[in-house]
Amino acid sequence: MSTSPEEAGAGKYGLHVLVLVNDREDYALLAAEQLNASLDHCDVQVVFGLEGALQAADETCPEATNCLVPTIILSARLGHVDDNISQLSAHEQFANSGFVLLTDQRTHTDTWQAIHSGKLVSIIASPWTAPTLIEQVDASVDRWLLKWMPNAEITHALQADGVYDAPRGGDLLYGLDSPGEQMQQFLLQGIEKILGPRPRMIVPEGVDLTKQGESVDGVYLVLRGSVALHRSSQFGDVLLHHATSGPLIGLISLARQQRALFTSTTTTEAEIVRLSLEQLEFVLQQSPDTSANLAVVAIQALTQRLVRAEYLHIEKNELAEQLERERETLQKTLEELRATREQLVEKTKYAMLGELSAGIAHELNNPVAALQRASQQIGDDLDTILMATPELADAQGTLNRALNAPARSTSEERRLVRQVMKQTKGDRDMAKRLVAAELTDEIGIKALLKKDRSYRRRHPLRPEHSPMRVVEAAAHIGRSVKNSNVAARRIVDLVSSLKAYARPDSAPIGDIDVHENIEDTLRLTAHRLRSVKIERAYGDIPHIRCYPARLEQVWTNLLVNASEAIEAEDEKLAEQADPASTDAIILPARGHAKPMIRVETSQPDPAHIRVTVVDNGPGIAADNIEHIIEPHFTTKGGQVRYGLGMGMSITHSIVDDHDGVLTIESKPGRTAISVTLPIAGPEEGESDAEANPVP
Repeated sequence: MSTSPEEAGAGKYGLHVLVLVNDREDYALLAAEQLNASLDHCDVQVVFGLEGALQAADETCPEATNCLVPTIILSARLGHVDDNISQLSAHEQFANSGFVLLTDQRTHTDTWQAIHSGKLVSIIASPWTAPTLIEQVDASVDRWLLKWMPNAEITHALQADGVYDAPRGGDLLYGLDSPGEQMQQFLLQGIEKILGPRPRMIVPEGVDLTKQGESVDGVYLVLRGSVALHRSSQFGDVLLHHATSGPLIGLISLARQQRALFTSTTTTEAEIVRLSLEQLEFVLQQSPDTSANLAVVAIQALTQRLVRAEYLHIEKNELAEQLERERETLQKTLEELRATREQLVEKTKYAMLGELSAGIAHELNNPVAALQRASQQIGDDLDTILMATPELADAQGTLNRALNAPARSTSEERRLVRQVMKQTKGDRDMAKRLVAAELTDEIGIKALLKKDRSYRRRHPLRPEHSPMRVVEAAAHIGRSVKNSNVAARRIVDLVSSLKAYARPDSAPIGDIDVHENIEDTLRLTAHRLRSVKIERAYGDIPHIRCYPARLEQVWTNLLVNASEAIEAEDEKLAEQADPASTDAIILPARGHAKPMIRVETSQPDPAHIRVTVVDNGPGIAADNIEHIIEPHFTTKGGQVRYGLGMGMSITHSIVDDHDGVLTIESKPGRTAISVTLPIAGPEEGESDAEANPVP
């Protein structure tokens, strides 16, 4: 027995009806005798227990014919119905078989799984009548053939022989559509008069009695409990009826000769009676109390009313769902418009700020240039005056040394003081004054100290004009002139960088030195980077074609974000530290290392350059890396340094406009964000309106 229904075709078939009994005293043996005497197109086989059924399924049929088992009659005396049907259905031969339950029990709580799966096609109560039994089993075989083998030779042969007709039933059945209390009592009385007392099945919540789109071959009388009717549509699952579904389930589909229009599911524990199509037809045909004409008229009217109500309910729910979807779409569109408006306002404000910055930078050019020229002129004129007076030769030399002296570290300053102390006989204060006056050579120190002692002996009341004081004054003037020149040059550099940063890039510019571009940004962001050490690892890279101002914006975002991440981690650890605690000090992700940002440049291939900004901060959480470039995503919410969440989004957009690639690698103690740009530059075509986004 290994042939599946899908293999139907030409050839000879053997139809088998298995009758599973518990022992030789089982009442199901009587059913086997009655069926064997009446079903001439099926082989009725009695099997003892589930093991016998499984063994029979593995046996080879006589004469090498194909064996099919459309129906299995199961005795309730075998035990738990659901378990038995589940075990049998797991066998390949019985996977599509239908089950008829023979029972002498008044109530069953072990059939709900079989009902839910559709495996239980009928229930026959003991004692039964032979015609009822034969009619039911014959019909179940017929329906199985029509479902699984509609085009098979055996199906056509049985139809030609008139073994069964489809559909079967009287006029009353196909006009029936009344779930009211009166019809329930009428049907119960008529059924039990013909079939005897019907078993009541107790099923839990969530059992499907009928399923939308599947054929219906029986009805359920709901004696207790609630059943909901729902239907799947393009708008989802629509609930049609709950407590008002009535006591008859499946009758509408039978009356209208179609598949189930709805799925009916128990919503509470329910007590039900199942009637197969044939059982119901048999009762209606045999009952003398049924007035077919009156019933058809009344039930047809109720059918039309109920069907109209159901469709109206469906339309109402579908319309409500559609309106809700449209409302949500409109709400989403409105929110997007508001967000777009806010971004436009921000862009307008920053565009104006950029214009003002460019104007201010232009206006600063003249006074800064004048300050720089004046500072240089003061130094030159002082040098001329001092050179004209031989007595001030020491002051003139000190002025020039102060103007040209390189910056010294604190350790270098201490070393020079110790060296000069040898000439001042251990006088540390005098040694510090001499080092500050840029006088460290032995001959010069001896000559100056000799002149200073001689002057003080001759003019004890005018120490402020002593050679030492004059030399110190010349050193102060030299340092002041030097500082003025340095400050003026820095302002000039900042103004130049600010003008470059603020100018709009309407088109890519060629021959741009990326190192200078980065240095401009470092000058402008120096006040934001004071707490970290900046390291440069510049490689030998060619000039590129790009939007310079927008690239400076990229470096600004990366540098400031790295600095703020380090500062935020330090502040958090400082807040958590308890001065009274004896626990070990909590270190930042970088350990004992000082805060550091490293800017690296390289040329990974002949067509591209790469700029990488590396910091030793806390890193970016793994969950945030994929969101870091999304608009309005920020990790600074609730902090003083609150962010709009646009910096990295704009950075990614600028890199993308350059046909470049932005990559992020992060772990605690090291975050590296790399920007790879084509040397040939981006393709032109971006509008001027988008040329200068600002975070």
